[in-house]
Amino acid sequence: LMLDGAQANPVCRWGPQAERTRVLYQSFRSSRCGYCNDETAVTAWMVGYSVPVGLYQELMNHGWQRLGTAFSVCSMPATCCPQYASRTDVTRFQLTASQRRTLRRVLRFVGGRCGPKPDKLSAAELDAEALAEAELSLAAAGPPDSRKARHLRWRRRLDRLRQRAASAESPDAELSRLLAESAARRLRRRQRNSAHSLADYARAFARLDPGRFQVRWLSPDSRELQDSLHDEYACYLTYQQSVHRDVDFDWSFRHFCDVMVSTCLAAERATGRGTYHVQYWLGDRLLGVDIVDVLADSASSMYFFYNPELLRLSPGSFSALHLLSRLSTWHLSFPQGPPMRYLYLGCYVPGNRKLAYKSGLRPFQLLCPETRRWFDFDTVCRGLLLANAGSKYARFAPPAADPAAAAALEASSAAAARDALKVRLPGPSGGLVQPKFVAVRDLPDGAFGRSTAAALDLLGQLAELVGPDAARQLAVVLEVALLLQGGG
Repeated sequence: LMLDGAQANPVCRWGPQAERTRVLYQSFRSSRCGYCNDETAVTAWMVGYSVPVGLYQELMNHGWQRLGTAFSVCSMPATCCPQYASRTDVTRFQLTASQRRTLRRVLRFVGGRCGPKPDKLSAAELDAEALAEAELSLAAAGPPDSRKARHLRWRRRLDRLRQRAASAESPDAELSRLLAESAARRLRRRQRNSAHSLADYARAFARLDPGRFQVRWLSPDSRELQDSLHDEYACYLTYQQSVHRDVDFDWSFRHFCDVMVSTCLAAERATGRGTYHVQYWLGDRLLGVDIVDVLADSASSMYFFYNPELLRLSPGSFSALHLLSRLSTWHLSFPQGPPMRYLYLGCYVPGNRKLAYKSGLRPFQLLCPETRRWFDFDTVCRGLLLANAGSKYARFAPPAADPAAAAALEASSAAAARDALKVRLPGPSGGLVQPKFVAVRDLPDGAFGRSTAAALDLLGQLAELVGPDAARQLAVVLEVALLLQGGG
């Protein structure tokens, strides 16, 4: 797989596209960690082309993360900073007070109101509500002998109002009027202080002048994205230099296009599925970019970068909240597909302050690295991670009742997944020159010569990492260097 210049989509050099998705697999290797700058990050890579949304989502549920045209997964027990796949439930998300403050700060910054404008009651509705609540005020005082605090407060309030109404010509009518006025004040205060939902804030941002603040969802092949690529590149460089301070970083425009613009996701524009660059603009100034992959019933935030001057606005939280708001109404724009259920948030590294905001997007879930099942962060994962703070690694699933039976079942499943893979056979000279893919179960003896055992080990490793459902959709090209080295 090679890139033709710096264009958005990769050019496949493997011949016509098969019914399966072709991938080039590279086994685990050590490299420098991007979180602690240690040299003990152990990662496997898989380069793909035209990956369907269903296969992409299956890979996400096994801990793989996309970067450009490649997917990566780390060896959790061996790597220095275990990277747990994370997600939140779009349908059950609830705003916290901290997230409301973030949205209000951004609204003030972009020139909007300090908060959403509440839906006000009309004068007639307010009067009717106030009269109804005033009638309840007498009952709210409770029985005369009650010593409950709320009853005592109501009695003191009624005593003060009766004293004010005593000098009127009609004390009873005046008391009713004073009770209605007091109830109306309480209703207005309750309206003003009510907790606003994410949809309320979305409407507040929608009322802003598009010339002042605008959010653009752009596909990689759109003309508008091509025209703004250099703005994205400048923002990306500033972000890497100021936030990550990566001195060994590849600063070239070509590298930026390879990892941020190129995508291996097969777009389905009729249903809105595919890769998008979500750009946040303040006038003609680019504030940040979130690269999002919209899948069958979920979406994945692949990478987010922003202008470092906006750090005080909590840009990561704001962008995630915008995505949650947009995904909750995605089916209204694209009714052909199912409603969105999950937002995948990339990796979560315990103890990393830059990623800590993700755990506030509740209900927040992490993927168990051993059972590939999702667990709630607050009720399960947090305690286990704190108990294993020294290694940062934890298994979230409870231990099996019968470990031997569970191990046998896992081995059988891994063997079935390996046999379901298709692999490209080498040519007579050892190079991969014949475009012929064969199911692993149908491989002839010595298909890879002296490297056959190493090839089968690599295929077994890949099958275990992707799971049986994904294995049935993959046609694998093994890296020649690994076979020549006996598996690496």
